[in-house]
Amino acid sequence: MQFERLIGGAAIIFGGFLLFYLIPDQVTASAGPIDPSLFPRIAAWLFILLGAVQLVMKPREAAGFDGYEFARLVGLTVAVLVAALAMPRIGFLPSAVALMAVICAFMFERRYAWLAATIAAVPVGTWFVFVIVMGRPLPAIPF
Repeated sequence: MQFERLIGGAAIIFGGFLLFYLIPDQVTASAGPIDPSLFPRIAAWLFILLGAVQLVMKPREAAGFDGYEFARLVGLTVAVLVAALAMPRIGFLPSAVALMAVICAFMFERRYAWLAATIAAVPVGTWFVFVIVMGRPLPAIPF
């Protein structure tokens, strides 16, 4: 029970770090209909809110975390790292589509309509919001 509360407190501290230091220091203002710091601030507030919920809620039972789950966590972490490192070389959309396919495989998703929608719509929707709506460039496909 103490570990869950420590994680909740760490999430609150991390959200505050994002909100009060990292976002103001690293996110630059630009012309456009949406403030570029909007989504990072929403994420910071979610860290704070969900950390507070975890801090005050009583856990039902101890969660099991075996070697198989740890291997899946490591695999997913490697996939995210590979996608992030590949993004400047192959562009945002191919990297994000490949990453979404890997994430769907890790989730054991079997419904083809959900797979297609997730693998295609999430990267394209993210690209649309950042590039078209907010006017913030993402790594392009090199030709």
